[in-house]
Amino acid sequence: MAAKMEITLSTHTEDSDKQERHIIMKLEDKRGPPQQKACPDPELSRQSFRYFCYQEVSGPQEAVSRLRQLCRQWLQPELHSKEQILELLVMEQFLVILPPEIQAQVRHRHPMSSNEIVTLVEDLHRASKKPKQWGLSLAEVDRVGV
Repeated sequence: MAAKMEITLSTHTEDSDKQERHIIMKLEDKRGPPQQKACPDPELSRQSFRYFCYQEVSGPQEAVSRLRQLCRQWLQPELHSKEQILELLVMEQFLVILPPEIQAQVRHRHPMSSNEIVTLVEDLHRASKKPKQWGLSLAEVDRVGV
């Protein structure tokens, strides 16, 4: 993603303002067409792509066109490398195959990579295998009178 560059000149004469505009225009020319200013939420973009229905459009041509648009909006191939796109797809599929209760806990933590998801899932498995505590809760103590 191209960053907006600001150039500050020490004196602001008419000539320096023209020079500044010229430099900014040159930078914009090198950068190419303007990028989408506000990137939509990746999760909402993913859901829009995944839950798109054929009935929402008038025919197959429009359906394929809309799917391409939604896919590009989600995966942003102009911003992401092939490896990053593959990582997004692998992360999504791995989350989908997890048991629902684990999936919910992992999604809640918003992992940024498949390695992070694996670590979270392993931690959840270890936590579920810990032996239960054999002590009494405070309510049980009060009820038993210990």
